[in-house]
Amino acid sequence: MAANKSLGIMTRCQGSHFVDKGYYRKLTLFGRKHGIRVFVFSPRRVDFATRTVRGFEYRGGVWQGGTFPLPAFIYDRCFIGPSYRHYKPFVEKLQNDPAITFLGYGLSGKWQVQQILAKSPKIAPYLPPTQIFTLANLQDTLSAHGSAIIKPAAGTHGIGVVRISEKDNGFELKGRNRENQPFSRLFKHWGGVKLFLSSFTAGRKFLVQPYLKLHTPEGIPFDVRVLVQKNGLGEWEVTGKAVRLGDPRSITSNLHGGGKAVSLSPFLARTYKPAMQERIEQQVNQLAVELPIFLEQSHGRLVELGIDIGIDTSGHVWVIEVNSRPGRNVFNLINDPVAKRHSITQPVRYANYLMKSV
Repeated sequence: MAANKSLGIMTRCQGSHFVDKGYYRKLTLFGRKHGIRVFVFSPRRVDFATRTVRGFEYRGGVWQGGTFPLPAFIYDRCFIGPSYRHYKPFVEKLQNDPAITFLGYGLSGKWQVQQILAKSPKIAPYLPPTQIFTLANLQDTLSAHGSAIIKPAAGTHGIGVVRISEKDNGFELKGRNRENQPFSRLFKHWGGVKLFLSSFTAGRKFLVQPYLKLHTPEGIPFDVRVLVQKNGLGEWEVTGKAVRLGDPRSITSNLHGGGKAVSLSPFLARTYKPAMQERIEQQVNQLAVELPIFLEQSHGRLVELGIDIGIDTSGHVWVIEVNSRPGRNVFNLINDPVAKRHSITQPVRYANYLMKSV
């Protein structure tokens, strides 16, 4: 029988190596105050016959390996990416186990999210035109807009995002490769673009969108990260908002690409006129309230979302991406202690709520 007051953090582990150890340590310590035992495990280390799992628990100042009863509640932090197929069958078996409750079910990819949100009359106007990447769709987008962006349908940290622009002397491709290194290439003819992108996208699904001018007047790329989470009453709450500023040489504002973060309101006040600033903040706040509720109605239970919002040079607000396994480092960088604390503690509060109500 699954242990009733246990919360398993499901992530990808290579032996005792797993990411976000600092975050999980804080989750463990906060959970302990609520009488909840928290441990980290890989879905590939579950023994369904004995209903146990090999994992790691933070005790005595270190992470210690051990065998645990299958947890009654699971916090899914298994990031989607090329290697996710090795984990997916085990994750699905856990999701279908009647004795286990997931705090939330991970979103399956950018294309699926786009299709769900497009059904909302309130959210659809904020979505960039999006298609599955094919060379024909890319050519159509370039013909209509002059430049386009392609990005992996499942991916994080700005990896694999490429801007394709038509120039007088050919085509410029600028972006980040699979190792998240910036690159820039110039091709005189479409044939070169075709060969390069066929190799670059091989084996993975990509999306194509018009390139949006999501940068400051000085050319610094930026976006707004809004973190929304379920609280101890099972209700959605905005934890925090921050602007991520990218490297001027980059086309994305992701922190893994060498960016930094600043507070939202002062940034908007510096960048836009007062009336536009007020409208932008109002629309960001509206999306933070409406998007999680609408998405959850179609997708199923969610625990938290990182909503990435772009604002173009004319002040138009765009929903760029929605992530069900968001990072929270941005609130360390802007020195927002309340958002930082809530970003860590809300999942435990929500787990505690589910433990009382499920």
